[in-house]
Amino acid sequence: MKSANFKTFCDSMEDVAQDIVRACRKGVRSIAAMPLPAMIACCILLAFVISILPLALFLFILFMAVKVVAGAFVIDRRRTVREQ
Repeated sequence: MKSANFKTFCDSMEDVAQDIVRACRKGVRSIAAMPLPAMIACCILLAFVISILPLALFLFILFMAVKVVAGAFVIDRRRTVREQ
């Protein structure tokens, strides 16, 4: 990797880091200005996003993989029956 490309890459990563820090600071300021009921609702929504949503996505992917594997066995069995 040439030094010019590496410097450009480092500058890009620094810009991304600054954008993330800026977004976090804005979020913290927004949460600090919220009234208590809105903050509770925000916390419940955040807990849902962090815990339940990834679990649902994982289970969906798991069941789809099981369905594909089971379908492959059924197709293989039908093919062997048809060939005999």
